[in-house]
Amino acid sequence: MNDFFQKEFTTGQFAALYGVNKRTLMYYDSIDLFKPAIVKKNGYRYYTYGQSVIFDVIQLLRKLRLPLEEIKKHLAHCTPQKTSTLLYNQSQMLEQEIAELMWLQRVVQNKISRMEAKLEMDYSKIEMIESKAQAIVTSEPTSEISMEQVMKVTLKFMRDCYHTRTYNGYPLGYMMDAEKMQQGDFSQLTNCFYHIDETNSEDVNWTYKPAGRYLVGYYRGSWTDMDPTLQQLTDYANSHGLVFTGSAYLENILDDTAAVEDSYYCEAKISILLK
Repeated sequence: MNDFFQKEFTTGQFAALYGVNKRTLMYYDSIDLFKPAIVKKNGYRYYTYGQSVIFDVIQLLRKLRLPLEEIKKHLAHCTPQKTSTLLYNQSQMLEQEIAELMWLQRVVQNKISRMEAKLEMDYSKIEMIESKAQAIVTSEPTSEISMEQVMKVTLKFMRDCYHTRTYNGYPLGYMMDAEKMQQGDFSQLTNCFYHIDETNSEDVNWTYKPAGRYLVGYYRGSWTDMDPTLQQLTDYANSHGLVFTGSAYLENILDDTAAVEDSYYCEAKISILLK
């Protein structure tokens, strides 16, 4: 057994066993992190199989992105308790990274789904649909404040949703008072909102876009030129005896990662709750 653990390997042979470049071993040697077990009179360096345990530890800690200097300090004063604490801390970091990756995956999948649905939309039609309740998270009210304050509220809302991972890849939407809209007032937004995935938003104070009957239209152009489309929807409702209630929801269809020349350009779905 002793012969097995004392078997000598050249730098190249030991590197090949682990699939690493021998320059890595030479560098570890130069910084006194992992040195050959044997240095012969002719200067040849040899590693032994018995050193593999330590090298495995180094490889693991490197995969955990621990700096070489920290690995060196840890190995110099290694105890079971210190190793347990180190690995526990790294485990906590891994859990955070996994949660981050899972969130990013949801964002990407939701973006893909919306882009696929966009291809089937008819921007010329006005329709009435029955909609199920949909989970949303809303900003602070924006109806009674200046435009500068609206921008601040909106940007803070977007940042907060991103940092808390409430944002799940759905574009930012805007809410308007539906009754005022039917009276011809298209000037004020009441809130900003994001659609969210209920199952991944346990810690978020979210609400619902109500279930019910909606008048739905579509718009393509500049945000600043949307009023005629809103008026068209209002005229349609009035001519068909439809009454707006609650909120109107302006949902950006154009994905926020899409490149457009005009920063004001939008493709929006407008849903107005009906009595």
